[in-house]
Amino acid sequence: MGSRVIPVLALLAVSWCAGVARADEIRLKDGTKISGTIVGFENGAFRVETSYGFALIQKDKVADINITAEKKQPDPKPKSTAPATPPPANAPAVVPAVAKESSTPAGASPEANAPAPARPAAKSDASAKTVTTASPAPPPGPPAPPPAPEPPVIRDEIRGNLYVNLSSGFQMYKPPSWDLIPAARKALPDAVAALGTSDQTTLLVIGQARAKDSLDIQAAATGKALSGVYDHYRLISSRHTSVAGLPAVEQRSRGSADGRDWSVLLVTFLRGNDAFTLLGMTWADSDLIQVQENVIAKTVNSLTFSAQ
Repeated sequence: MGSRVIPVLALLAVSWCAGVARADEIRLKDGTKISGTIVGFENGAFRVETSYGFALIQKDKVADINITAEKKQPDPKPKSTAPATPPPANAPAVVPAVAKESSTPAGASPEANAPAPARPAAKSDASAKTVTTASPAPPPGPPAPPPAPEPPVIRDEIRGNLYVNLSSGFQMYKPPSWDLIPAARKALPDAVAALGTSDQTTLLVIGQARAKDSLDIQAAATGKALSGVYDHYRLISSRHTSVAGLPAVEQRSRGSADGRDWSVLLVTFLRGNDAFTLLGMTWADSDLIQVQENVIAKTVNSLTFSAQ
């Protein structure tokens, strides 16, 4: 199950957030598209870096891969060091004005009224000198990209049979046989809690992300992303319920992965501007399926938020 946790949570992130700016597009056989950067191939799976962390995508789930080349930045143009050509000394802005003032009145000698050539020439040289030394300001460069946000620090603890998440402000019942599963939580930046049995035959992962749509649309998008993870995925039931006193959508489904049949519970609810997703999974081909399903349901229904 450890190898399946990463693709399950990584695909859920597709329905919650936008894609990366530069990405390879991976299309799964069910039509789901994943944007990211392929950084390796290990154990029959592609390792993809997305804007939400790393994901492992099984090779037999991939229909095709569209690899995009990184855009090359244009080389900066060299700055010209040649001085600007000075304007001619007899600039039109000066000569016509002087010519009009130097018109000879009747009976006067043209040589007496002619302007002295030294002053206009000096004024023209000064103008040429000003034009030559002036240089245009260089165009502003593109703004530097903002630094990548640091992953939030999750503060949580276990108090007997109670799990307390101090960062998100909620608590829930912790079955005696369950422990914290840090590896499952680290596989998805939006996961704020992950608990289950030590053999990972039963897991419960809680995700928290910014809500982008209504409750029904958010739940449908999350369920669609989940359907691409399991073989022979089938939705068993869907209904409206409540969690922590808030409206919620509950979806129960079945699917195969790693040669086992899994019973999956997906609960989605909105609180303020946040969308919470509770993903419970247990082996369906086990004699304890009903017991584990009841344990997951009890844990989900026990979730409460602490007073602000």
